[in-house]
Amino acid sequence: MEKKLNTYTNGNHKVTIYSDGTKIKETIDPKADHFTYDFPENFDIKITDQCDGGCAYCHENSTVNGKHGDLRALEPMIATLQAGTECAVGGGNALAHPDLVWFLERLKEQGVIANITINQRHLRPYKDLICKIVGDGLVHGIGISLTDASNTDDFAFIDTLGNNVVIHTIAGILSENDVAPLFGRKILILGYKDLRRGHTLLEKQSEEIKANIKWLQSLLVRIGSTNINPFKVISFDCLGIEQLNPKALLNISDARYDTLFQGSDTDVMDADGNISCATMYIDVPNMQVARMSTAALDKRYPFTGKENIHDLLQITTQGW
Repeated sequence: MEKKLNTYTNGNHKVTIYSDGTKIKETIDPKADHFTYDFPENFDIKITDQCDGGCAYCHENSTVNGKHGDLRALEPMIATLQAGTECAVGGGNALAHPDLVWFLERLKEQGVIANITINQRHLRPYKDLICKIVGDGLVHGIGISLTDASNTDDFAFIDTLGNNVVIHTIAGILSENDVAPLFGRKILILGYKDLRRGHTLLEKQSEEIKANIKWLQSLLVRIGSTNINPFKVISFDCLGIEQLNPKALLNISDARYDTLFQGSDTDVMDADGNISCATMYIDVPNMQVARMSTAALDKRYPFTGKENIHDLLQITTQGW
């Protein structure tokens, strides 16, 4: 039996979340046909621009000289976070931030469910730190950004981190040579982000990236036609859905898709002016908030860290 982590009310609905990531959402009014939000159900937070990974497709332009965000300046905002909210911590290399453990401990005190994204390149250099934050219950989910599918030692370590590990892949970067070691695992397929270094790489290797996307689409077609899923779970971000159209490729019925699709990042308001988007993005090094990490530069808004989370969510709806 999975442990219940929290039950809370947000907008017009009640949310219950369990330790395996299962989330049950029920509208308070049984006649309601959509969810509304007083605060984000989950949000992405970039805590640093520093990273030595050098990924050619990095849409954040993270470098070894990148700046760490001032996490302690967020204390007033953290104090307004609702227990049960999910927070996806990333970078840059989030493990390199000197205040990472303090930040995760503070989120845990607040009742926030923290998840973290880790580049595969950093598994071995930061093994002790990863074991600590997992062992202390400071993170509940771990996303491993795939860089070398052939590294069996890395996958052996990944298998010690529990059941809530998801391998992050990128449409256009994931290739046929990478996929076999991922069978039987939970994977997240992210859309290719045509931003910053991602844009530069796309200009240089557009044909290869397009070919990889076409191959991935054919793989999804085969899965849909045979109804045999070689992966434990397949999930997509909004950009991945836009670029791949998994509904059609996996032959998912309208009724089934309605139970799976969690909504577009850009559907921000209902007809009555209620917030209808569940997520947001916080960039701490640059002290900006936005709808998502790929938002245009003119749709990123400054904040101080003293605002409450409801107001920040409201700010991110501007321009959409």
